[in-house]
Amino acid sequence: MSEADAPVEAKPKVRWGRVALFYLLALGWVSVIAAVLFVTGRRDVSGGGGISVLAIVLAALAMPAPLVSALIVGRLDQRPALIRTTFDRFWRKLPRLVLVVVLVIAGLLLGMLGLTWVLGNVLGLSGVGRVLFAQPDLLANALLLFPSMDVDQVAKLNASIPSLWPLLGLAYAGALVAGFTLNGVFAFGEEYGWRGWLAEELRPLGAFWANLLTGVLWGAWHAPLILLGYNYAGYAKLGTAFMIAWCVPASFLLWRARQVTDSLIAPAVLHGAINGFAGVFLLVLVDTNPLIAAPMGLAGAAAIAVVAAVFWWLSRKRAGRVE
Repeated sequence: MSEADAPVEAKPKVRWGRVALFYLLALGWVSVIAAVLFVTGRRDVSGGGGISVLAIVLAALAMPAPLVSALIVGRLDQRPALIRTTFDRFWRKLPRLVLVVVLVIAGLLLGMLGLTWVLGNVLGLSGVGRVLFAQPDLLANALLLFPSMDVDQVAKLNASIPSLWPLLGLAYAGALVAGFTLNGVFAFGEEYGWRGWLAEELRPLGAFWANLLTGVLWGAWHAPLILLGYNYAGYAKLGTAFMIAWCVPASFLLWRARQVTDSLIAPAVLHGAINGFAGVFLLVLVDTNPLIAAPMGLAGAAAIAVVAAVFWWLSRKRAGRVE
C-alpha cells in the first residue's frame, strides 16, 4: 500500500454535546442545593464575612457534583473511565506530587500575603486590606471574629495565638495535612470533573483555550452558591464574575500540576490545601473587600496567576515529557 492509500488518522474534536451534558448535570446539582436552601429561608450562608459552618457544609455537598456528572456522562463512552487509571503507579508518582504541593502551597501563601502587604500596607490601596504582624493586633482581630468568647476563652486565646510568622507556619502545615487528607478527598470530586474528564474532552483546543474555558465554566458553576453569599459576602450579584476571574488562573495552575506529576491526585491535594489555608486570611488581614482581597478576590487571583506562570516556566521540560 502506498503512502497515498494509507488511512488518514482523524483529528480529535471536542464532543460539545458531552461537554454540555456534563456541565448541565454539575450545574443542576448545585442549583438544587441552592434552591432548597433558598426555599427553606437560608438565603445568606456568608456568616457576615466571617467563618460560616453552613458555607462549609454547602461546599462539601456541592464538591462531588463534577465527579458524579463525569461518571454519568462517561457511561456513554466506549473508552475506559478515567477513574480506573487515577491511582496507577501512585507510589512512584508520590515523591514528585509531594514536592509540587509543598512548593506551590508555599508560593501561594507567601505570594498572597506579599502582594497584600505591598498593595495594602505600603501603597494603601482600598479593599486589599492590611497584613497584621503583631500578636496584640491578631488577638484583637480574633476577638472581632469571635465576639461571644468569655473571659476564660479570651485568656486561652491570648496565651495560644502567636505573631504572624509562627501563625503562618501553623497555617501552612495545617493546609498540607488538610490537602492530603479530608480536604483533598472532597476536592477530588471537583478535580476529577474539571481537571480530569473535562480537561480530556477539551484537549483538542490546546492547553491555553482548554484551561481558559475550564476556568470560566468552573467559576460560573459556583453561581448558585455565590448568590447565597458564598465566598463574597455582600456581593451576591457581582461575586460570580470575580469567582471566574479567580478560577481561570487557578485552572492553569491545577492543570499544570496534573500534567507535571502525571496524576489527578496532585490538583486535588492542591485544591484541598488552598481551601485549608484560606481561613487564616480572616485573621491576618483587616479592612478588606472580599472582591479585592486575598484569598478569593483579585489580589488572590493575581498571586495565583504569578505562581502559575512561574510554575509553567520552571516545569516546561517535565511537562513536555508527559504531554
